[in-house]
Amino acid sequence: MSHDLMSDSHHENYHSSAQSPTLSLYPIPTMALNFVSLCFLYYHVTTILVLLPLLGSTVMAFQATPNPPLLNVPTYSMATLNEDGSTNMNILTYATPLSIKPDRLWGVGLYKETLSYENFARTKTCVLQLLTTDHVPLVALLGGSSGRDVDKQQECANLGLEWMVVDTKESSTDIQLLPKCAHYLLLTAATGVDLVDGGSHDVAICRVDKMFYDDSTTPRDHLYTGFLRDLGIITEQGRVA
Repeated sequence: MSHDLMSDSHHENYHSSAQSPTLSLYPIPTMALNFVSLCFLYYHVTTILVLLPLLGSTVMAFQATPNPPLLNVPTYSMATLNEDGSTNMNILTYATPLSIKPDRLWGVGLYKETLSYENFARTKTCVLQLLTTDHVPLVALLGGSSGRDVDKQQECANLGLEWMVVDTKESSTDIQLLPKCAHYLLLTAATGVDLVDGGSHDVAICRVDKMFYDDSTTPRDHLYTGFLRDLGIITEQGRVA
């Protein structure tokens, strides 16, 4: 019996000594796990606290406005033929390329109830002239008056920019043109495409028949609407001031 007691005591001591190291290891990973969890939580909480003001300010920055963006686009003059064969010119900024193949196509916005609109609707052709800074003095004349009331050809000549007739191997047209333009585009209404009613303007889809330029003049900067606004020649609504 004494031996059994000693044996039991020995086994008990053995188990205690065997289990003791194992039990002493459990608190270490538990503490490490808690520390990692706290760091993870702290990271996400601070991230949310930092982003919330940014999200709030971004949402508040968007406000409705009745005003369209002020674009800075090239300024053109569209030359068309009057019924008597003479030429009329206007100022046009609603023009943009649409396609390259199989035909090079441009879209042009035409303000209704104007002589230029009537001429294009009748003849289905025009010459789009890309203006330069040399043409600043003509903008008020060509864009702020009607060819029904004003002899624009004579007035342009008075300003030192006499209209010219283009007849070369590359292009020929009865329409008279402005000198010193950066580029000229001979446009014809695309086959089978009618004017698209856009309200104040109709949209013409045009095929580019010819492109040419005057190589006798020194290249000038293209004329942009932003420059005309800065000079006070046109308003933010795009009208002649």
